[in-house]
Amino acid sequence: MDYSPGLRGVIAGETEISTVGMEGTSLRYRGYDAVGLTSTNTYEDVASLIIDDDLDGELFKKSFSNHYKKLSDDSELIQLINRLKTEQHPMDVIRTAISYIGEADESNKLDAASKVTAIACLAIASYNKESSDVLDQKYTVASSLLPNSSTEQQLEALDDMLILYAEHGFNASTFAARVTASTRSDLISAIVSGVGTLKGELHGGANEAAVELINSFNTSEDANNGVYRLLEDKKKIMGFGHGVYKIQDPRSPVVKNWVEVLSTSDESINKYEIAKTIDSIMDSEKKLFPNVDFYGGLLLSELGFAVEVFTPIFVAGRSVGWSAHYFEQKKQDTLIRPAAKYTGIQER
Repeated sequence: MDYSPGLRGVIAGETEISTVGMEGTSLRYRGYDAVGLTSTNTYEDVASLIIDDDLDGELFKKSFSNHYKKLSDDSELIQLINRLKTEQHPMDVIRTAISYIGEADESNKLDAASKVTAIACLAIASYNKESSDVLDQKYTVASSLLPNSSTEQQLEALDDMLILYAEHGFNASTFAARVTASTRSDLISAIVSGVGTLKGELHGGANEAAVELINSFNTSEDANNGVYRLLEDKKKIMGFGHGVYKIQDPRSPVVKNWVEVLSTSDESINKYEIAKTIDSIMDSEKKLFPNVDFYGGLLLSELGFAVEVFTPIFVAGRSVGWSAHYFEQKKQDTLIRPAAKYTGIQER
């Protein structure tokens, strides 16, 4: 049996949910171009598509709104979140908040998944300085994460980001969720497995590292000199290249365009110029393209989110992908149990 470190290139299961990187560029959700969906549909529509193969998001929207309100009125949950926030990283807070559900009613897949999304969004919104209790009729999930004073343009930008985060094949966190599902465990346990895996710096967190790099420079000239020094020192520049996409990350241009549209102040325009300088150097020197995280971090920063909640926002978007994979794996009912290559002493 051939050995592939990290299971790279190994087909570990079958899925009808998405295809990633076919022809080096595309991302499709159940056959639909994910980038195209950002122009024609909302996150709620895409959530319904990913879970139930139906592009009408009204049921998901209604279910999400009901769960968000009920959870917001749960004083014990709110106290728990507020207490944990003083002691733990936001990813630990969101993991514990999701665990608080216990078990979801899995007889209605859409309702169960929307409850996971709702509690993730509630935990993230608790970090906002302004209230996020008024849900928009169109961009319902996005509005639960942004302050009530947000513009429609800001809501649409975040909605697109959530769509592009919603699903991405057998990545590490999704595979972890499927492993949990394969044991016939419950949905919440599988989601918590995904959260714990995404917390690792080799999976989530690239958007945080990217915006921290951008913020470390004052001008494009500083960035030009600084990035060349980092390359000379063999330092890794986060937010570039991808393990599956070989030509470009199709999600990146959408996010980059929103950064350009929303960057209107002198400070934000300067950050965007710094980002483009870094992008240009990585292209010319390393032939590496920006992935969704590079401009994604800048977009989330422009929307007013603190760096430490970037990965939790990833959780909010990906929750429907994890849920869909959970239900698919449960239906397949095959225990995931790979073999290991023993490298120790043969006999003592």
